[in-house]
Amino acid sequence: MGRLENKVALITGAAGGVGKADAIRMAQEGAKVVLTDVNEELGRATAAEIGDGATPPSGPTVQADAL
Repeated sequence: MGRLENKVALITGAAGGVGKADAIRMAQEGAKVVLTDVNEELGRATAAEIGDGATPPSGPTVQADAL
């Protein structure tokens, strides 16, 4: 059993860099991860890499500086 078993993690910036690394590590530790990123395509690729424990980004994303 992983340290994060039965936990859910919301990961921002999950398409690359530290966010992606955090998402992968938390999933390896047993967490269900919900991924968010402005780059939906790369976010979905990260979710596919993780597998069943990941929920990919979906829907419209609004950047704060675009408001």
